[in-house]
Amino acid sequence: MPTIASPRPSRTSGRLTGRKVLMIFVAFFGTIASADAFLITSAFRTWSGLDEPSPYQASQRYNAELRRAAEQEALGWRLDATAIRHPVSVATVNVTVADKGGRPVRGQSLRARLERPTDKRRDLSVELNEVGAGTYEARAEPVARGQWDLVVEVVGANGVAFRRRHRIVLD
Repeated sequence: MPTIASPRPSRTSGRLTGRKVLMIFVAFFGTIASADAFLITSAFRTWSGLDEPSPYQASQRYNAELRRAAEQEALGWRLDATAIRHPVSVATVNVTVADKGGRPVRGQSLRARLERPTDKRRDLSVELNEVGAGTYEARAEPVARGQWDLVVEVVGANGVAFRRRHRIVLD
């Protein structure tokens, strides 16, 4: 009777050894640690800081903000603001101000801020010039595409007399 020899398995193929388990363990957690390190580094590089340096002081200003909002509402002014981005990273801000009766409000000092909701380092401030009866205009640059907050303030003798915030998208 002939003897059939069975093939001998190779020493390392298919066997799970302690060294293989260690290499799998190191590779898995090394990948996780590398991804975490990259994400944390990216977060710290792009974070511009706190929106409000002192939340306590911001809470103390709350009543003054309510009083200012009531005074602004009593004026009855209507403020319409638009911003258009031109292809060369220049934006034109147009503002019209009218009183309770719809008459243009003339001779005011206006300023506008284009605020980036995600990065305060890119905020831009401009002074608006009166170009017509109750119509004010300014040019801001460089302005990137995307979402912005357009904050327009009418400055009076005692500070900001009127303020409006608009969320806009510039293409």
